[in-house]
Amino acid sequence: MISIQHASENRPLRGHKNSKSYNGFLLTICDMVRSGELMKYPIASVKKLMDIFGSNILFGYDIKCAFEKILLRSSLADDVKRLNLQGIVPAFHRHAHNRLCQLKHHSKHKVSAGKEDFETCKRVFSESNALACEIQNTTNFRRHQALDEHFSFTDMDRYAALCKSLFVSLTLG
Repeated sequence: MISIQHASENRPLRGHKNSKSYNGFLLTICDMVRSGELMKYPIASVKKLMDIFGSNILFGYDIKCAFEKILLRSSLADDVKRLNLQGIVPAFHRHAHNRLCQLKHHSKHKVSAGKEDFETCKRVFSESNALACEIQNTTNFRRHQALDEHFSFTDMDRYAALCKSLFVSLTLG
């Protein structure tokens, strides 16, 4: 999920690119600046995820078809193949793609996808939109600090909800 905040003419456009787990926990976050190389952010995220989690990663990305081609032409191509990195087009964007793409990259055709819609980043980013007015005209340090605080608290809330859910299912189960 990419979001770019509008800035004044003398400031570059910027936003952040993140990846989230199935439960909504923040896995990676990259601060984006207008550089003309916007694909470097998701490539850096994929590299980090492969370094941490290793093989058999399934990811959802709005432009999965184009991104897969870019990954296979990048310096990560050998790792992508060796570690069996696979992607799908998220639920909302499946309808905008052509029929062949839908058949090839639909989450219903991936056994490991379960019922996940792969739209978690959109929901999480929607929650962080409240920060936009607070961080729009701040320094890089203050922007990073606000984002770090926001996502740290969000992750703590998600951990609490997950623990409560596990406790209830174990005590009732």
